[in-house]
Amino acid sequence: MSFFGRLSEKPGFRQVFKVLKNKYFIVTAAFLIWIFFFDTNNLISWYRDLKQLAWQNRQKVYYQEAIRQADEKLQELTSNKDSLEKFAREQFLFHEAGEDIYVVDDKSED
Repeated sequence: MSFFGRLSEKPGFRQVFKVLKNKYFIVTAAFLIWIFFFDTNNLISWYRDLKQLAWQNRQKVYYQEAIRQADEKLQELTSNKDSLEKFAREQFLFHEAGEDIYVVDDKSED
């Protein structure tokens, strides 16, 4: 006797086979397969969208921190004349008349 012949003699198999032949089960299974894999809002696109949302949230936090630091720097520069002069000298190499500026590179070449 073949494998399927022996399998069809078992009572549990007949019940499972009966359920699988049910037209409502077939339609529901086809619908779920269509929704999960072939529709425009399928599981794959959901995963991609969630991944992109997480990346955008990380970017949002990064830019909020950068804005906060820039605001602190602006507050420091507008409140103190000495810090404004120090910033101008460091960033833009400003100097007073008769002063020489030397730029020292921190990177050491091997």
